[in-house]
Parts: sequence; structure tokens; C-alpha cells
Amino acid sequence: MGLYVIIRAITPPSSFLIRARLIFLTSICLKTVFADLPNLLIIGIDDLRPELNCYGATHIHSPNIDKLAAQGTLFDHAYAQYAVCGPSRSSMFTSLRPDSTKAYNNKTQFRDNRPNAESLPEFFKNRGYKTFGFGKVLHNTHRDPKSWSEPQHYILEKQYASPEYKDKRAGIDGIHESNKLIPLFEAPDVSDDAYRDGETNLAAIAKLKSAAKSEIPFLLFIGYHKPHTPFNAPKKYWDLYKPDTLPLASNPYPPRGAPEFALSPWNYVRSFGGMPAEGPLPEPLARQTRHAYFACVSYIDSLIGELIAALEETGEADNTLIALWSDHGYQLGHHGMWCKHTNFETSTRIPFIIVDPRKGEHGQRTHARVELIDMYPTLVDLAGFDLPQSIEGKSLTPLIVDPKAWDHQDTAAFSQFYRSGFRGYSVRTLNLRYTEWRSARTGKIVAQELYDHRSDPQENVNVAESRKHNKELLYTQSRLHQQWSLE
Repeated sequence: MGLYVIIRAITPPSSFLIRARLIFLTSICLKTVFADLPNLLIIGIDDLRPELNCYGATHIHSPNIDKLAAQGTLFDHAYAQYAVCGPSRSSMFTSLRPDSTKAYNNKTQFRDNRPNAESLPEFFKNRGYKTFGFGKVLHNTHRDPKSWSEPQHYILEKQYASPEYKDKRAGIDGIHESNKLIPLFEAPDVSDDAYRDGETNLAAIAKLKSAAKSEIPFLLFIGYHKPHTPFNAPKKYWDLYKPDTLPLASNPYPPRGAPEFALSPWNYVRSFGGMPAEGPLPEPLARQTRHAYFACVSYIDSLIGELIAALEETGEADNTLIALWSDHGYQLGHHGMWCKHTNFETSTRIPFIIVDPRKGEHGQRTHARVELIDMYPTLVDLAGFDLPQSIEGKSLTPLIVDPKAWDHQDTAAFSQFYRSGFRGYSVRTLNLRYTEWRSARTGKIVAQELYDHRSDPQENVNVAESRKHNKELLYTQSRLHQQWSLE
């Protein structure tokens, strides 16, 4: 009635009737055009390992992520393409591998080398969707205005909440000197929105509610910073765990036979106050650090619960695709490291869940090896669009229809990492991981790693030089060379 009065007051009768009819017809047209298109809610979580209850880690309190897994398809063996935030996110955003984006560090993003690439949200925006970005989507302050219907929401402050550190920020990307003045973790008794992830969540929920009122479908992308360092979370999430009962890494030593450059010196964690400049973390500190990480996981899980509850309140949950993913894993003392930055299973394997409420089956689990670059084409496919020709990932829709659809084939996932003049390329098959290190200057193979997950699921012994595994070495090497041929 309010709109009627305003239009009637400012327009003559004939003009008013025309406008009213246009408004009515526009509404009908929007409903017709977008009738069968789903909304999309994409949830990114920084540095999250697949150490969740739904992945078998019963010591983790993650009821809301577990609920999503029970509603959709859990990918048990999903892998990031590069175990560093920036490169991984550029690949996720474009479905292009790091060698295509040329993003090998946190200072480069995909537009630097592929300015015309159509990003995941941009694809939907170009097809009539309203697209919204919140939090850490690409790496920290990297922005991509072409992807969004309005400027991305991002908060740089509120990284600490304790009174003595409240105005502090953690240095990152090689700028670490000031970190010695701040702790690696804190547990103040504060509300969720005392930290930027909590405040970002409130803003995303508000946008979700307003977007749901429109006839135009939406894509809302939220990226949480935690459990990335610093491991800060409200006290109530620390209280969910008993530190003495939390498991420590059972392999706090380098893999036998691995080349030195396969390992990371984890300088970033060492840059914080109270962390040793060299050597391992003492056991009490290692246990406390793991406690901090798990508290952050539960903090983010709670925020996700609030976000999903808000979606359900809008009445749009039955027409909204949900994708939950992480940019890479994390070494929580495994192989003696506290970082990502490697090609090992603990750095490259990620949690990955897709919920399509329109599908009849729920609580599915697939063991096929899949990749983070597959998320883009899968969401496009599920939404009913043709796949772009430029992308390098594949649609996982067959696995959502039938989790065993690819069980007859040895699916493979590929990751890579560059360090100290060496390029490491890695392939994960059903039972094996093979990593090949090449000289960045000559392209020649300088080292090989082979881990047999049938007997060594933690990748503790490199058997690349074992005659017993010669057949496996040749097989995995051939699979890797199909992706990265020798120069």
C-alpha cells in the first residue's frame, strides 16, 4: 500500500497504471526466469584439517559441520592444489591450477596473470545472480570487484580481544617482526563478535536475510579466518576440551628418507611470542597449541550453526546449495612441523562437503580422490548451467548422485609446492602418494618420494628407492607425468 500511495501521488493516472503494470509484469518475469535456479551458500574455512567429528575425529566438537555432512555428500579424500592460502584460493576461485594462474605465493592473485578469467561468483553474477562476499575469500586483503554485486565485506581489525592485545594485528606474508610482542593464542571470556569472524558472521546473516526476500537468486560467499594463526577464540570454546585428553601428533619427526626441502621450517609459528626459535615445541606447549587450534575449530563451527539457522529461518534452505571447504590442511606437530607449506597428506587433504537439498539421498560419503578446483564446476552443474570451457576442474555431480560412481577407477588428485629452487609435484591415488621434486632451473628430477598408504597412512617412510615398490613407483610416476610432463 505504501508503494501504491507514493507512485499515485507523483504520477498522473495513465502513467501510474503503466508503472503498476510494469512492476507487476517485472515481478512475474523474475519469478519465471529464476524459478528453477537455486541459491548458493559457499563456506570457506582457513587452515582447517579434516579433523572433525564427521571425519572420524570423535574428540572434536563440530556438531554444525557434522549436521551439514549428514544432510549432504562428504568427500573423504579431497585435496587442495597448493598448501598456501593465496595460491589455493586463486585456484578454487577460478578452477585453474596454480601453473595456470601463476599464483605460487600470497602476493600474487589470479587476476595478475589471468585478468579475463571468469571467477566462480562472477560466473553466477553474469547469469543474473546477486553475489556477495564476506571475510577471507581470496587471500586476506586481495579483492575482486568483478565478482561481486556490491563491495566485499572485510574486517582487518579485531584479531585479538584480550585487553593487553586488543589493538594488535598479526604480521603475515614475511612481515613477522612485531609478532614477538603478541601470543600465538589467547582465550578471553568474550562474545563471539569480539573477533572479526563473529562480526563478519553477523553481517553475512543480515545480508542473507535481505537477499532471501528478493526474487533474484543469490550467491553468498563467506570465508572464516580461523583456525588460522593466531589461534584466538572465546573461552567457552576452549572449555569444550580437556587438554590432558587431547591426542598429540603420533609422528613428531620427519619422514625417513624424505629430502630436506620437502619439509617446512614453520617460521611463521616461530615468529610469535613464547615460541622457540628452533627445535621442537615442548610437549606442554604442543598440547596447549593443539588445544588452541581445536577451540578455534569449535568457534567457527558455532558461527556456521548460526549462519545455517538464519538460512533456515528465511525459508530458502530447501532451494540453496551449500559448499563447505578449506583452502588446505595443517601440520599440528605432524612430521615435527606446525604449518602447511608441504605436499604431505596433512597439508593437502581438506574437508569438503556439498549439500543439495533437492537430492533425495543424505549423509553420503564418497572415497574418490577429488580436488578443490572441482567445486566451481560442480556448483555450476548442480545449478543447471553448462560448464565453462576454460576451467580445469571436473563436475562431481556423478558422485553426489551415486557416491560409488567412480569406485571402479583409480581417481587421482594433484598438488604442488615450490621451495628453495625446487618444484615439488605430487599425486595421490587410491593407496599411494608420489611426489617428484625438479630443479626450477633445469627441470630435471632431483628427488622422489613415495608413500604407501596401505602400510604407512601417516607418510612416515619414503619407499621411492625400495625395489619392492618399483611397480608402484612407475605407476604413480606415469600418473603424475600425465599432469606434469618432464621438460
